[in-house]
Amino acid sequence: MKFELCDEELAGLEQELEDAGGLARLQALAEMAWHLRQRDSLRALKLIAESERRLAIAQAAGKPLPPPLAARLGLRLALAASEIAVHFCRLDEAHTQLRRARACLLGLSELDYAWAVGDCWLVEAALAKANGERSRELQALRQAEAVCAASGDAQRAGIARGVACSEFSISQSADEHAPATSGAPVAGGPAAEAWQLAAQAFPLCLREPATAAGLFLRAAELARGMGMRRFVCIVTMNAGNAWLELGDLNNAASCFEQAAELAARTGWPVLMGTSQTQIGRVLRHLGRFEESQTVLHEALALLRVAPPGTIKAFACSELALTLLALGQAPASVAVMDEAIALYRAAQSNVNLALNLVRQARAQAQLGATEAALAAAGEAQALIERFGYTALAVELDEALAEVHRHGGAKLPPPPGMTAPSATIHFAQTALHRGMSIPGWKPPPALLAYLADAWADADEMAQAYSYARLARLAHEQGDALKLKDPRTMLHLLGYRSLLAARASEPVAPPPLRPAVEPTLPAPGPLSAGAESLTPKEGEILQLLARNYSNKEIAQALGVSAETVKWHLKGLYGKLAAGSRRHAVTKARTLGMLHSNA
Repeated sequence: MKFELCDEELAGLEQELEDAGGLARLQALAEMAWHLRQRDSLRALKLIAESERRLAIAQAAGKPLPPPLAARLGLRLALAASEIAVHFCRLDEAHTQLRRARACLLGLSELDYAWAVGDCWLVEAALAKANGERSRELQALRQAEAVCAASGDAQRAGIARGVACSEFSISQSADEHAPATSGAPVAGGPAAEAWQLAAQAFPLCLREPATAAGLFLRAAELARGMGMRRFVCIVTMNAGNAWLELGDLNNAASCFEQAAELAARTGWPVLMGTSQTQIGRVLRHLGRFEESQTVLHEALALLRVAPPGTIKAFACSELALTLLALGQAPASVAVMDEAIALYRAAQSNVNLALNLVRQARAQAQLGATEAALAAAGEAQALIERFGYTALAVELDEALAEVHRHGGAKLPPPPGMTAPSATIHFAQTALHRGMSIPGWKPPPALLAYLADAWADADEMAQAYSYARLARLAHEQGDALKLKDPRTMLHLLGYRSLLAARASEPVAPPPLRPAVEPTLPAPGPLSAGAESLTPKEGEILQLLARNYSNKEIAQALGVSAETVKWHLKGLYGKLAAGSRRHAVTKARTLGMLHSNA
């Protein structure tokens, strides 16, 4: 029996089942149940139940099956039931069914035993992954790879190799468990090739995101024809993540739409929760922070049925970023701490490095300079060890933020020629990014450089980066509006996911797994948080009726720099004049009592 069937082969099996009777039907039922475990798991459960009834009837009538055949069918039905239970997060049931499958091994013929042991190890790896048992998962994959390679079954050997390479690449460097080289023929057909492509893509996510996205999408296309729904969802979402690394929101949203639609059809809570997380992520990138926060809490509610692991860590990290965007830095740091702990426990080094960088930035904004540098240092070690080139860009941005908020306490970086450490690291981030194929400078980084050069009183540079930032914003807006259905699709799939979540096969709506105290930011904190330190100083002097020249003398900058900051100040306060800005600031409680 094959591990995976293509759509044409499945159609032939469907016809066999329809025409078969007696023992032939029982065998066809077991095989169809196995091959529907991902395509249509609810129907697979019905076929398993019918098979079990037929076996019980035969046993009661004194007509038991020959022991090798009974063991073969029993193992196949138990493994299918175990894998489906994993998808629905019924992990105790999955353990029971896996034990039942292994009990059947002794009754198998020598020919069946070879592939059956490998299948048991692959299902155990999936169960261990769902249970957050990383060491057990990797050990099971080692066993599966060795057994399947020795079985002589090219498809199983290729799949086991690809799964192992994919998972090991998350924890280890590529040369420690390298996949088949790109372009080399892969034995085992489309299913094995899909896994090998994914294994090649994972190490490239933070090195060559555009290449990784292409590999993931090729893998998804191959797997789609093999009915590998969970795999298709995961690699399509990973392609979307790679596009996001490149700042390509249009392609990213398209990938997440496809994955969300497929996840909703499965009814599997973890896959649906992961898809919800990705939707929350896109909403944040679109600037819809409150909606993002709501969706991410919904995702965590779906994921509450799952044990701690990387899926929950991903949802926590995305919620932390949304909270940071909402100006709730302390709550963001607390939620990100949980994500980091989960990634560390799961030995997910690439995700650990990514979230340490993000935590460094959040800690910097809180003024926790030592904590920020510790997080950045650990991330730096992981980036250098595993070659996460794209992530080095974010690390430089984080270090710019650390020096911006705690620069007076920190020595300048070695070899610095820029006017400030903030500019040095932001410029380094820009130069690193430009060396990555397909990378686009994010408007936020360009605007950050504009403000940093203005703070250094270098107005020619400031205006140059401001123009670049405006152009990048315009291009980004054009991409967002290129397909206006994108947002409708995302929100529509949210409704579809919510409907699926209320069905009997899925868990009932639960409170989020992470429920930090989240003070809703009112207008006071929202306005104050949005001002840069320099804008805040200028606002206080405006309230004391200082002229532009007097403000420049007081702050030791040029009058041109003052004009620059006034423009930003007026925009953030939606004010049209100096007096209007002061009036609004006083109403919002943003002025010192003596101003």
